[in-house]
Amino acid sequence: RPAGDRPVLALEHFMSALAPEGRRDMAWEIGDKGFNIVLSTYVPDVIAANVERIVSDLLTPCGLETSNVQLWAVHPGGRAILDKVEQSLGLAPWQIQPSRDVLRDCGNMSSVTILFVLERMLAAAQAPATVAAMAFGPGLVIECAMLDLIPATNPVESASPEPELAELAV
Repeated sequence: RPAGDRPVLALEHFMSALAPEGRRDMAWEIGDKGFNIVLSTYVPDVIAANVERIVSDLLTPCGLETSNVQLWAVHPGGRAILDKVEQSLGLAPWQIQPSRDVLRDCGNMSSVTILFVLERMLAAAQAPATVAAMAFGPGLVIECAMLDLIPATNPVESASPEPELAELAV
């Protein structure tokens, strides 16, 4: 699993889980003008009630416990979701900071937002880390992955930065 000149994420394990009591709290409905999202204020509580069980199901096949995971890529569906996951799992604020940064900078872009969180983790990668990732979707489904973050082994340093667009126009 060489990283070469760029950091990489290696997939170790993947699973899907369901929090059926949240079925009506997060859903897509087909309306006259396309899809309408149903998103209740109970979603963070449903996630909090299920996250320990789901994380245990994710980590056990890998022989890991919560304390073995350095970074948590949590779908930033809202501040309350991040707060509930952090509290439920006893995480340090820095462990989910990339999720908070993406929420602040980009907002909630549906479940694909997790990819932006992972991108931030890759950009900051300086040491190997174990990463647990989770995204939430309609039904209330939780997609989870265990990843190994492998920093670049031979980082490429540019001799000169890319020219600015204004410089190219002259």
